[in-house]
Amino acid sequence: MRVKMNKTLSDELAVALKYNDMEIPSYIKDNLSKELREYQITALKQYLLQRQKPNVNHLMFNMATGSGKTLIMAALMLDCYKRGYRDFIFFVNSLSILEKTKVNFCDSKSLKYLFKEQIMLDSTLVKINVINNFFDSRKDCINIMFSSIQGLFNTLKEERENAISLEDFENREVVFLADEAHHLNANTKNNNERELKENWEIIINKAFLKNPKNLMLEFSATIPKYDSVLEKYSDKIIFKYDLKEFHNDGFSKRIFLLKYNGLEKEERFLGSVILNLYRQLLAKEHNIFLKPVILFKSIKISESKENEEEFLRFIERLDSNLIEEFLESYAKLSKNEDDIEALFYNAREFFRAKNISSSMICENIKSLFNKFSILNVNNNEDLQKQQILLNSLESKDNPIRAIFAVDKLNEGWDVLNLFDIVRLNIGAIKESTKEAQLIGRGARYFPFILDNFGGKEREYKRKFDCDITPLRALETLSYHAASENEFINKLSSELIELGLQPPKKKVIMRLKKGIKESSFYKKAYFATNSLYKISSNNLLFKESTIKNIISKTNYLQIPLMEVKGVIEDDLMKQDLHSSRDYYKDFSFDSIPINIILKAMNTPNSIYSFKTLAKKFDIKSREEFIKKYLFKLNIKLHSRQIINNPKIKLKIAKFVLDNFKDNFCRELDSYEVGSWELKPLSLIDDKEIFGEKLDSGICNISYEWFIFDKFVGNKLEKDFLDFIESNKDRISESFSKWLIIRNERFSELVLYDDRKFLDNGSQNINYAARFEPDFYFIGNRNNEDSIICQCIIEAKGEHIELNDKWKEEFLENLLTRKPIVSKDYRMNVILNGMPFYKKDNKNFIDRFNIFLNNNFYKN
Repeated sequence: MRVKMNKTLSDELAVALKYNDMEIPSYIKDNLSKELREYQITALKQYLLQRQKPNVNHLMFNMATGSGKTLIMAALMLDCYKRGYRDFIFFVNSLSILEKTKVNFCDSKSLKYLFKEQIMLDSTLVKINVINNFFDSRKDCINIMFSSIQGLFNTLKEERENAISLEDFENREVVFLADEAHHLNANTKNNNERELKENWEIIINKAFLKNPKNLMLEFSATIPKYDSVLEKYSDKIIFKYDLKEFHNDGFSKRIFLLKYNGLEKEERFLGSVILNLYRQLLAKEHNIFLKPVILFKSIKISESKENEEEFLRFIERLDSNLIEEFLESYAKLSKNEDDIEALFYNAREFFRAKNISSSMICENIKSLFNKFSILNVNNNEDLQKQQILLNSLESKDNPIRAIFAVDKLNEGWDVLNLFDIVRLNIGAIKESTKEAQLIGRGARYFPFILDNFGGKEREYKRKFDCDITPLRALETLSYHAASENEFINKLSSELIELGLQPPKKKVIMRLKKGIKESSFYKKAYFATNSLYKISSNNLLFKESTIKNIISKTNYLQIPLMEVKGVIEDDLMKQDLHSSRDYYKDFSFDSIPINIILKAMNTPNSIYSFKTLAKKFDIKSREEFIKKYLFKLNIKLHSRQIINNPKIKLKIAKFVLDNFKDNFCRELDSYEVGSWELKPLSLIDDKEIFGEKLDSGICNISYEWFIFDKFVGNKLEKDFLDFIESNKDRISESFSKWLIIRNERFSELVLYDDRKFLDNGSQNINYAARFEPDFYFIGNRNNEDSIICQCIIEAKGEHIELNDKWKEEFLENLLTRKPIVSKDYRMNVILNGMPFYKKDNKNFIDRFNIFLNNNFYKN
């Protein structure tokens, strides 16, 4: 029976985190080679919170395919090592995933290695040690045993020499890491009445239960929806992040179902290779290296081999006439109201603009696709070489750009540069569910940086969800299928259910032609600010930031270091009640510089001169110590003996570790950048999907409103009617003016840049994101070089109080100086209005002042 899961452990921890937030320890962040994403940070926080008072040692991370579960595993291994665990068993159903994960955890030369080259825990170098049994385990290593589920089952069931047995788990604390853990539930799906047989799930659980301190950490994108399985996991799901949430947060490609006119495979062959070349050249145009990969999918292994041979013959006889006819036909079909992707139209226009003829396209395709650039993964020959190629498809040295497969890539394939899946068979309507799941696994986002679209901060996120731009091709996975309406409709429904496609309901807001062609639109600017991570810029720390780091480290209480062999914890307990002067002041400059330098000299240390000089104004590490560290005062235990150099070194390391935590916390924090001008021409057509449309759609004929349609609620529409009723008054003051409706334009996002409020208190909403409803942009009479920008937010009374900070932020804009363009030819004056509400007296009064030009004072 299928049931809906009730409240889980994850739900409870999410609530608890709101009232008890925490930092990810530096020993985790400093030893990972990849930066943690927001949801991964949340997952780890919920785990760390649960470990404070653990009531279960069996936990499940229910996370979407492609969301970086393996990085979470690496972080958990670091934390478990810190807690005293040394032995880890990683097991999974698929051998291909097993080999891929070995590379992630063990091959420090691989681009996908997840740890820093040198792992430092408690100032000690820790190595990864791959083991086959516990005899090979070492206390100073993270010892990992890799096994398939079936292999682990066989090993534990049939005791063999030099292999692990169930008895080995009795006196050993082990962490079990189970990937694709839905395969673990073979027994749990069985009816309770059915006699339990000794299968692999029971054997593995026996090993886990041998020691109460053992940890079972499961990872799966899918939990079978059976009552016994859901009941089993209700108190174990520590974090849940499904495919829909992952996709909606922008971490995967958009999906485009491309249906061809006929059933001929040649059309799909040609369409996929043209898009492959187009994406590569489009990326190169924006200084992005991309070698797109195509997956050609068959139902049978024999058919896959035939399709590979047919593809090579097709490429060999391909000519420019065929390409020209295809592009002309499909460019016209794809350029219409309903097809926003317009991939073939954009490809044709790109080739024309770059003077790339059909003959040149043909030559390029023939050079890119040959027997050396094709891999058929159904071959069982040289599996190791095949796995290496599959795990490095993004590499410049990897020649593969076309893969022929049946089912081998259904799990554990984490390629980022897959942009086309081509379904080569026809019929088999029931395959739609399987194909939808394959698309979900293949839609991992290809990261790239564009300065005008979020820069480094949006490297791993989609950038063009609301922008109708050819660059969408770099964020879109195309699924090529024959003309089979029933299959395509069924597949589309499956993708909508998975959350990979928005509901079909959508509207396109198009920029009015007259406005787009006007000189004002082409020449005008608007101003916004931006958010950046402090670690992402090359600027030195501000003086206030350095003072903050020092103040947070100052008066640090140092635990009692070794004293004549007495165990420090016992001594502290004895002394806690006997001494009123438990801690004494100690100036850090009493420790010799050479000892502090020695404490700094650890692998991966932030205390290298190169790292420090990026944020501190220094010419040497000695200057850093004298200028900053010697300002520290610390607290030593009243019985602490400090005449021993080893004790001084321990104290120095303890202080440096804490200083580092505060230093890294500042690096991980965000700063609001200065206001900058952007051309109004960045604002273009927008598409809107789903629930947003429920608030209302109407065509807008107001000549000052830049779009042909309006989507919004009644209050927002009332505001537009208010402007229309006052347009003559506005035109008396402004020679040119427009109203922009902000529909999730990334270019129109603002951030509250007030660190302190007018009363001197710290602003808790500093760096908070704000997407205003409307922008007014205009030139006052005889002021062509000055743009007057006014920001308006329509706000219902039921949420007015929560968003009060936004209104205060808008009012604060009146105090700002004009924003000047780099060539000093254009100024933008910032204005903000009180909320537009049902009770509008305050807004109308301020609106009148605005029209009379009494807002801005020189």
